[in-house]
Amino acid sequence: MQYLKFLPCKQLEPFIECYFIWQSVSGPVQHMEVESPPTGFCSMVFNGGDPYFLQNKKYEKLQVPAVFISGQAIYSYKLFLHGHISMAGIVFKPAGLASLFDLPVFEFTEERLDLSKIFKASIITELAMLIQQEKDGAGKAKLLEAFVLKQTGEKLPAPDAIDEAANKIVQSNGLLHVNELIEQAYMSRRNFERKFFKKVGLSPKYYARIRRMSYIGNLIAGKSKVDWPDVFHNCEYYDQSHFIKDFIEFTGRTPQQYFDENRELSKYVDKPTGQPLD
Repeated sequence: MQYLKFLPCKQLEPFIECYFIWQSVSGPVQHMEVESPPTGFCSMVFNGGDPYFLQNKKYEKLQVPAVFISGQAIYSYKLFLHGHISMAGIVFKPAGLASLFDLPVFEFTEERLDLSKIFKASIITELAMLIQQEKDGAGKAKLLEAFVLKQTGEKLPAPDAIDEAANKIVQSNGLLHVNELIEQAYMSRRNFERKFFKKVGLSPKYYARIRRMSYIGNLIAGKSKVDWPDVFHNCEYYDQSHFIKDFIEFTGRTPQQYFDENRELSKYVDKPTGQPLD
């Protein structure tokens, strides 16, 4: 299994986290399950491989569209894959979709929406074909970046106070006080929270909790054993019970139960460092 990450150009850095390529390189996979805690990122995905299914709190078994936008996930979700894997996509920073394309991200929470119903269908069909024909991972990522730049054209926005606040939550792994962000944005709490929800799809406080949970997921990924007291201290929980309560809320299981059920995942998916396109 190959997983590649590529970094965006300078002008898109405030809005795009990375481009990714995920593909099977040694033949088809057999009934593979991939579980992920909520990441705090939305994405745009082009699937050139076999169809697969999603399970989350909203859907027991949803066949994911071949090309789609995914909104914010509130809880852990599972992907059920079988056959050939060949995906290319864009991972957007928390307010990136709203800032770049003026999309109602708050309507996309827990959803996978057909991309051809959001953008002009002929453009999406052509892009999907080009991505499938392109064999080089960096080449696929360049096609995705060209699509974003063409769609925004001369209207590429400057990051606003909400972009900056949401990106700070990402950079701090959710380990900050929302009051500090409100003061730095020079807004009233009500105005800040309203604009944040519109562009990110979640309240700032809840979004920070999700980013902390994503950070925990990264800390334990690929490990054969976890020092749980060290993890909850690093993530600034007051005590172990608070840590466990949060973990159960977002994943439906205790930390150890979640870890035991997902420790084999590191055999299939690595954690690559993003590389520049040029």
